[in-house]
Amino acid sequence: MTDNVSNLIFEQLQLLRKGQEQVLHSQESMRADISDLKTRISGFETTLGHIMAQMGHMQSQIAIQSGRIDRIDERMSRIESRLDGIERHLNLTHA
Repeated sequence: MTDNVSNLIFEQLQLLRKGQEQVLHSQESMRADISDLKTRISGFETTLGHIMAQMGHMQSQIAIQSGRIDRIDERMSRIESRLDGIERHLNLTHA
C-alpha cells in the first residue's frame, strides 16, 4: 500500500514538473515574442517618423508652389488687362 501511495505521489510530482516546464517554456516563448514585437514597433515608429518628416517637406513645397501659381495668376491678369487696354487703344476689339 505504501508503494502505491509513493508511486501515486511520484506520478503527481512528475505531472507538476511537466506542467511547470510547459509554463516556463511558454513564458520564454512569450518573452521572445514580446521582444520581437518591441523591435518591430520600434522600426515602425522610425519609419513613421521619416514619413511624417517627408510629408512636412512636401507640404512646404506645395505651399511654395501655390504661392508661385498665385503670383503667375496675378501677373497673367495684369497682362490681360494691359492687352485689353492696348486693343481698345488701337481699336482692335471685336464688337
